[in-house]
Amino acid sequence: MAGEIQLNGTTALTESGGVVTLNNVDSATNRTNLGLGTAATSASTDFVGASRTITAGTGLSGGGDLSTNRTINVSFSANESNVKTAINASGSAPIYACRAWANFNGTGTVAIRASGNVSSITDNGTGDYTVTFATAMPDANYVIVTTDEHDPGSYYRYTGIDHDSPPSNISFTINSLTSGLGQADIVYFNVAIFR
Repeated sequence: MAGEIQLNGTTALTESGGVVTLNNVDSATNRTNLGLGTAATSASTDFVGASRTITAGTGLSGGGDLSTNRTINVSFSANESNVKTAINASGSAPIYACRAWANFNGTGTVAIRASGNVSSITDNGTGDYTVTFATAMPDANYVIVTTDEHDPGSYYRYTGIDHDSPPSNISFTINSLTSGLGQADIVYFNVAIFR
């Protein structure tokens, strides 16, 4: 039975459930005496009921009862409809992402204007550049797409993979040539890699 002991008309001791609480100590001490710890001051939203679960579904795995730690994995294929919707793609054809790209000035001191997954461009000489990836490709079987500036003269301009330097998973070398003049530097050189 709960009871109180009063001194001079003031409750000094309170007994409840076999635990005697001293009323002249601070609240934190009383919580410790009662074995409550920090739980007594925590918000109800800090606790999750043992019956709360996450159900695995399309693209989800690792669900289950949240009374224990869980890792929820989200996995969608590149051809999943939600992914296509997010990047404004339609139809049933699969999607293959650009794995690296660069827009650079190939004249004078080579300078990258903007890039993605390209760590550097090396100037090997006139119209000869090596592009190095920041993160390596899975292999060397990627596709290199290039564009460059139009020659204002009567010459045709070509870009291609350096015959003497086969691509690797970490870099590739490309050349720029102008018909009748041989290799030439380019002000606007763009490359994109697909794999």
